[in-house]
Amino acid sequence: MKNGISVFKFIYYNYFCKNVIRHGKGRLIPYQNSILDLATGSQLHLYDKDVHIGTNKLKHSKRETDIRLKKNAVWQAKGYCEISYGATIEVLESALLETGNFTMNSNSTMIVEEKVTIGNDVMIARNVVIFDSNFHPINCAGIMSQKSKPVIIEDHVWVGAGSMVLKGVVIGKNSIIAAGTLLTTDVSSDTILGNDQKQVPIKTGNIEWKR
Repeated sequence: MKNGISVFKFIYYNYFCKNVIRHGKGRLIPYQNSILDLATGSQLHLYDKDVHIGTNKLKHSKRETDIRLKKNAVWQAKGYCEISYGATIEVLESALLETGNFTMNSNSTMIVEEKVTIGNDVMIARNVVIFDSNFHPINCAGIMSQKSKPVIIEDHVWVGAGSMVLKGVVIGKNSIIAAGTLLTTDVSSDTILGNDQKQVPIKTGNIEWKR
């Protein structure tokens, strides 16, 4: 190990793994307990910026960072990125992930069944979920819903902690998604968006609480 980086994995993925394709000076930087599962026909394309997998790990922690590209899946990593410990990215069979410069904090999950696009200077906070699909067919009154639809997160977007971005959503540039927001429709550029969540008292008066 050097500064928490797995030297063996670094050499293998950058110089011997056929699934990792380097187009420039960018390198894949796998930290301790980073797991990369690259299936047959999958491709991780690197350009001129490094991709860091499993950063900010707590000392002595065994928490993993999971990157899975299934059969014929493609990740076009066109910019610099840092994926923190405990995060998960899965690109399912024949799906496409395109990313610019972005960071993804601990315990966040991204699963791509069709296509997800992430622009430049995007910040994904802790415990965020990004899905571009229902992952299961849904039949309502004899009408099949569209199972998947691409997700687009444009430049300079901050997705707050605990938010969920669902299929078909486009988040416009220079926007902030407040913590705990559920997104099912598009967000205009230059917007701070949050759910209207009302606090409802369940009971009032003479309340006691003990440990």
